[in-house]
Amino acid sequence: MTATVASPETALQAIAAWGLPGASGIELPPESDEPGFAGRLQQTRLTGPLLAAAASGDVELSPELEADLVERQHGALLWCIQLEVRLLEVREAFDAAGGVEHLVIKGPAIAHLDALDPSVRTFADVDLLVAAHDIDRAVAVLTAMGGTLPWAERRNGFDRRFAKSVTPTLPDGVEFDLHRTPADGVFGHRIPLDRLFADPDHFEIGGVSFGALSSKHRLLHSAYHLLLGSPQPALMNLRDLAGYLANGELGPDVVVPEAELWRGGAVLAMAVDLVAERLGVKVPAWVKWRAGYRLDPDEVVMVERHRREGSSLGRAKLDVAREMSLRDRAAYLTALAWPSKAHLEDRSLRRRDALASLIGVVRPGPR
Repeated sequence: MTATVASPETALQAIAAWGLPGASGIELPPESDEPGFAGRLQQTRLTGPLLAAAASGDVELSPELEADLVERQHGALLWCIQLEVRLLEVREAFDAAGGVEHLVIKGPAIAHLDALDPSVRTFADVDLLVAAHDIDRAVAVLTAMGGTLPWAERRNGFDRRFAKSVTPTLPDGVEFDLHRTPADGVFGHRIPLDRLFADPDHFEIGGVSFGALSSKHRLLHSAYHLLLGSPQPALMNLRDLAGYLANGELGPDVVVPEAELWRGGAVLAMAVDLVAERLGVKVPAWVKWRAGYRLDPDEVVMVERHRREGSSLGRAKLDVAREMSLRDRAAYLTALAWPSKAHLEDRSLRRRDALASLIGVVRPGPR
């Protein structure tokens, strides 16, 4: 009988699931000592979990692999420190500008509030949830610090009313993703944003307290980011959501009522499915809830369309328009069809290109 040899893919999945309910043991592939495997770990941000698993005695690393991973993790953590230094500077600049209502989301918040240790969960940029009325001020503060935007605003006022996020990049390459809402399109439009700021958790960096989403909101944001953020979910994002689902204080009785307020039951259910399918992590309470939850076919269609189209101009952009007030719908569609001259120039588009693209979405031709 031939023994099964672990592949890099199955090893990465096992590392992502390490320490979670139902996870299998970690078996490294034969090529684990080759630089390519360590590179994939770094790319998927799973270096920290594997080193933690080795430190706990759950897997044995060769001296060569361990030395390579330690060096890579050291570099990743130095970058995280630089990001946190910039976050402190931005916080100070926000205060000097009269204050910007914001919460830290994703990487830094997960690392400090949810990881076994902050050093296990690395991140690549800084994400902030900014109250819509302060988006313009936040962008102005970052640009005053030397930040540059990928393109001009689509139309005056578009970002604070409709954009998912705005991303200034500071001169040293640090990106600040300033989110108006945690998700794009119709699913982001449905989120009651005021609730996210009403009961925040907190963590400290350098003696300064930062607000973050509450734990149930972090779970939901993790599900939204996992399912809607990319057609191919990242293993670290799968691990993030699996960790929340395994938290006994975040059962369906706590989270599902909030998901219903977001009108996001389908997003949550499909994200739970992804965790079970990709990592094999199954939490009994969530398995029971999922078995009794019936997916709405119309919601599934919208989720799949969003995942397929991403941020490009497609039918998903019309899904959100249908749920807007008449006034907002008119302003939103006008911005899609008739962007500012500066926006068009930054994206190397002509006036007729934008209008033709929207018409093509509204009245698609034969396939």
